[in-house]
Amino acid sequence: MGRFIRRRGTGPSRAGEGRRRNRMDRRGDGSCRGLGRDCIRGFINSVCWIRKKSFDTGLLCTGGQDSLIQVVSLTAPDAPPRTLLGHGHNVCCLHASADGKRLASGSWDCTARIWDVESGECLQVLTDHTAAVWDVLCIDVKGYEGTVVTACADGLIRSFRDGQRKQLFKGHEGPVRALAKITPEVTDGLMFASASNDGTIRIWHLDGTELNVLDGHDSFIYSLVSIPSSSNGGLASSGEDGIIRIWNEEDGGLDQEVLVPPLSVWALTTLADGDLACGCSDNCIWVFTRDDVRRGADEGTRVAYESGLKERERMQKLKAGMDGGKNEMPKVGKVEELEDAGTKQGEVKLVETETDGVHAFMWDGSTWEDVGQVVSEPLSSPASKPTERMQHEGVEYDYVFSIDTKDDEPPLKLPYNIGDDMHETAAAFIKQHSLPESYTSQIVDFIKASSS
Repeated sequence: MGRFIRRRGTGPSRAGEGRRRNRMDRRGDGSCRGLGRDCIRGFINSVCWIRKKSFDTGLLCTGGQDSLIQVVSLTAPDAPPRTLLGHGHNVCCLHASADGKRLASGSWDCTARIWDVESGECLQVLTDHTAAVWDVLCIDVKGYEGTVVTACADGLIRSFRDGQRKQLFKGHEGPVRALAKITPEVTDGLMFASASNDGTIRIWHLDGTELNVLDGHDSFIYSLVSIPSSSNGGLASSGEDGIIRIWNEEDGGLDQEVLVPPLSVWALTTLADGDLACGCSDNCIWVFTRDDVRRGADEGTRVAYESGLKERERMQKLKAGMDGGKNEMPKVGKVEELEDAGTKQGEVKLVETETDGVHAFMWDGSTWEDVGQVVSEPLSSPASKPTERMQHEGVEYDYVFSIDTKDDEPPLKLPYNIGDDMHETAAAFIKQHSLPESYTSQIVDFIKASSS
């Protein structure tokens, strides 16, 4: 199996551009074509491309916080989009059938809906869910024609046909976030994959049988995509650890780990040429290839990629040096201590400066490098569980906090269980609501204060 590396740009590049794509790259050269936002309120949280001969270049479907699905024809981008009405909350996932006739959608309103693409009519409402529907998958193989599989925050996967539930897939121990067909180009393929907050990927037969468990992620998994056999195949997964993992769909083995500069890799897709694209928390789309012809990124992309990885590695070393793997803050020393050499590379000392409070210094082998100011946190005993658990989107939690992000909008709900990683919880909340990453530390501090 070939290995993915950064893809070389095909057009002029500037620092920070190259193969990092933004918005719509219609021509494949990194350029973008904007679409109007006049018809959309709030964040867009799901997109789907429908290829169908009767629509020439195809249709672009979007869903978001306003509970609406907008369908745009790219042959007439200035024409008003068609709006599909029905959901009562954020539309967080979309998927079209292979023939382009049906569109499936999932929402925080605990339903999935099946739409007729031509007429815009809602054909079915799938109501068996007890929490938000995080992903949907249209199945068109023989014996399962018209089947739709849903992934739910209640930890269950369901399959529906003709509006009725046919199978219940149990195995995950957390909300199920992503679904993907295994070898989707195979017309009689009967397998699909699912990914969950429990950090596992599971392979299923459509009859409900669990076939395999892939365990390798250290945190939430956000996205799955099957790589075409024409590009040597495989199953790609990404999440909150900054690594895209490429799995062998036949034996479940881990074939490759692709490092990405940001920690949050929210979305994956394969391009028409078989390359792998990922949407990340650094506001960029990174593209990787197995093709020898396209290997070797342009200078701007290469510099951005390598510097991003170095910065991430530095921050990881800093964290490891500060707590020694014990989640404990080291003692604060005096500036004079920096006159002594460090005992090992990556060692971190906290020092009280004369003018700017406590700073962290890391030993690089020859000098102490100032890596930034430190805001100390008070020591506290482990938080105790509340006497009554609270519900959010059909799931029970120890706490459901209200977070105000805008004065003119209602607060957002942040669920949290004692023992959960606060940084992962904050990162997932930020991703879910498309908030700036700069909010992370504030949200973590809020969780600490509110749950202590």
